[in-house]
Amino acid sequence: MGKNNKRLIIKNGNVFDSITGKFKENTTIAISDKKIVWVGDDGSFEKEKSDQVVKADGKTVLPGLVESHVHLASTCDPQSERVYLRTKTAMWHYIALNNAQKHLASGFTCVRDCGAAPGWIPSLRRILDMGVFAGPRLVVSDNGIGQWGNQEAIGPDYMLDHYQQIGEVLTGVDGIKHAVRDRKRAGADLIKTLTTGGVLHGMDSKLGTSLFLDEELEAMVEEAERIGMHVACHAHGLEGIYRAVKAGIHTIEHGSFLDEETADLMVKKGSFLVPTQMALAGLLSSGILEQLPPEVQVKTKKTGIAQREAHKIAFEKGVQIAVGTDAGTPGNFHGTTGTEIKYMVENVGMTPVQALQAATIVGAKCVHLDDKIGVIEKGKMADIVISNKNPLEDISVIENPKNFSHVIKDGKIMVEKGIITYFSP
Repeated sequence: MGKNNKRLIIKNGNVFDSITGKFKENTTIAISDKKIVWVGDDGSFEKEKSDQVVKADGKTVLPGLVESHVHLASTCDPQSERVYLRTKTAMWHYIALNNAQKHLASGFTCVRDCGAAPGWIPSLRRILDMGVFAGPRLVVSDNGIGQWGNQEAIGPDYMLDHYQQIGEVLTGVDGIKHAVRDRKRAGADLIKTLTTGGVLHGMDSKLGTSLFLDEELEAMVEEAERIGMHVACHAHGLEGIYRAVKAGIHTIEHGSFLDEETADLMVKKGSFLVPTQMALAGLLSSGILEQLPPEVQVKTKKTGIAQREAHKIAFEKGVQIAVGTDAGTPGNFHGTTGTEIKYMVENVGMTPVQALQAATIVGAKCVHLDDKIGVIEKGKMADIVISNKNPLEDISVIENPKNFSHVIKDGKIMVEKGIITYFSP
């Protein structure tokens, strides 16, 4: 399309500095060709005749929010997942696009997808990068790498088809290295793996056992880093968390039975935790749990109790915590990640400032895009949310997309008052 010389100006807002946690009041931002080109005091700003101006007087201006764990091609309904293998692939592309736009409309301009059928989400990312549709910036894993005894290999019929689509069972160092390279070839940005079983499966799916050998995990990390990828690991049980962190895996997803020793190791290694509290909260509050087998109900309730304490431990020990929901799991709806930010305050013990940092600069670091997003400063990509209310005064403000007057991604106004308004020219 070539460069658009017309600047977008966000005038006289209260800009949240995600590094310091403080506001820069009466600040104006100039945007050109997808990037922030000027940030400073409104009184010293020099307007150009062709500028498009968005007045932000009295409003809160945030960096675009980062959602670090979703499944865009999942529907939140365990019954509908039965049709995964019996529908046209195109249907799931439309579902993934719709879900991606729900996240964008709720202020999340960057989303990390942690597993779908091969090729689905990398192709969606390419379409969104081309600007064909409004959508968030995507960081994608393609299908996960699992191990025998994992949820991709065993499980009740109501979930098995789904998990065999979004993951592949592999074994041995050579098999792992090949799988990493294959996902890089397919367009993935990261590797998703699983060192423990899952909550939504029968008792044969173990939470407390680490399913990979240490040398397999180490090979996965080494090969991923060699070709410019990072590794995210589903891990509920303590042994699976510990072995993943010890091997150098970059992000732990869920971390439900984390203890102090392993939290200390995460701090030492620089690992991130993505708590996904909404996954279990959705099950417990939606009525879906009662439809699942009794052993799954028991496991879910036990894990939910342990998880809250584990996440408090992680926070108190200084583990880097990013915001992610596991959206797409039963009862866990896309576009509601603002509630996870609120949970960081209510359940984990963060201040509102820390919760917003978890959803901005820490999230950007978690998804390896902190050189581009996560903070409002000159040279960064222009991913910005303008809120009519201040979430630091009431963190629940972040839950309602209608509180956001504008959501800007790549310097384009894509959402106004919760409604997608951007269409490809």
